[in-house]
Amino acid sequence: MEGGRGKNDGVTIFGINNNNNKFKPDFYLNYDDKLSYPYIFSVYYENESKNYSIRAFSGKNSNNRLLYIKLNENYSLPLRQQEIISAGNIVFQINLLTNNKIEIINLSMPDSSIENKKIFDPNNIKIITIGRDKNSTFSFPKDKSISRNQTSFYFDDEKKEWTIIDGNKNKSSTNGTWVFGTHSFIIKNHMIIEILNSKLKFLIKENEN
Repeated sequence: MEGGRGKNDGVTIFGINNNNNKFKPDFYLNYDDKLSYPYIFSVYYENESKNYSIRAFSGKNSNNRLLYIKLNENYSLPLRQQEIISAGNIVFQINLLTNNKIEIINLSMPDSSIENKKIFDPNNIKIITIGRDKNSTFSFPKDKSISRNQTSFYFDDEKKEWTIIDGNKNKSSTNGTWVFGTHSFIIKNHMIIEILNSKLKFLIKENEN
């Protein structure tokens, strides 16, 4: 798509109008927030995978939590290093360790808390759960912002990787699980993203040819 930048380079940049004449996105999003940098995210086509992808713009605001991807029944993700997960009012960071071990840090707790991080070995556990259920690996029985079964992590023995899904394999959570956009994500039909507290949905039009 060709937009305001006047460049047909296969990348479409979305941003806000912060009166910065030096940097122009292809399309403006209607936000009152006056960020120091006008670009928010870009959409581009990957010839190799034949998919459209989205990524947060890695500019001056790259460390701000501007872009979240919503997991749902059609969108699960293999975990990447230092993934940030938002489940209700709880925020987690994922660290991938050697021998396929995984460290999950509850960023919503004080650093001094001995309960704010746990390390899991796939040789001992292959399913990690977050929710209000008392049997969840991370149990928050009094937190009404999360579902009984909010988020699950599964270890795939064949692929040797951890995957995150919303809810469990039988039911999605009420409010969804959100992943902070620190890297590229393949766009799927009906995919929902959150930007600056607003939600957008992608609809993919099938090729009629």
